[in-house]
Amino acid sequence: MVLSDRMRAVAGLVEPCGCIADIGCDHGYVAIELIRSGICRRVIAMDINAGPLERAKANIEKCRLQEYIQTRQSDGMDALSDKEADGIICAGMGGKLIISILQRGSGLLENMGQLILQPQSEIGEVRAYLRENGFSIARENMVCEDGKYYPMMRAVHGKPDKHSKPDDAHILVYDTYGRYLLENADPTLKKYLLKQKSKLEEIRGGLKDHTVRALELEQELRDIAFCLGNYY
Repeated sequence: MVLSDRMRAVAGLVEPCGCIADIGCDHGYVAIELIRSGICRRVIAMDINAGPLERAKANIEKCRLQEYIQTRQSDGMDALSDKEADGIICAGMGGKLIISILQRGSGLLENMGQLILQPQSEIGEVRAYLRENGFSIARENMVCEDGKYYPMMRAVHGKPDKHSKPDDAHILVYDTYGRYLLENADPTLKKYLLKQKSKLEEIRGGLKDHTVRALELEQELRDIAFCLGNYY
């Protein structure tokens, strides 16, 4: 079993615990890695679709870990009981879907110590949702795999982020790019910012001045310049 860089980074965000639920477990590789590495004593591998769940079950049995990893068909956290897991993993799905899963399972989250999230899209919306609903981001990571950038985070409940202030002039920038990544001068984020800067400048060059899109691009480039300032 070979984990991708993205999945290895997701597993690396998990803090040691008794049991974690992997929502949308797909092939079950992350669950297997968490048991093999001793990070978790048990994992509940969950997926809405029977096909991926069968593949995960086969992989788990091949590794002889069925005593430690339970597979369960579930739409989000619907099949998870209160206090059954110490945290969840939601990786490899859209940000809006992750927010929906968190909203529907909000009652379960109050008793969980960690949320490991890796949105494939709408990352700013996910960070904003966490910030506005009593979560703080304890750690973030970002990897580049096959030319695509993947941000991910570990969020904790009930610990207000001392840095997150509603009147912060740069709060939307932090939601978009990640305050933790910026404050720690993450090298992968820097590469992403430079790539975005080049892309936006190229688009801007083909637009007439003072169009709505041109003005939007100017703001986006100012935001990137602000972020890059953390590296110098």
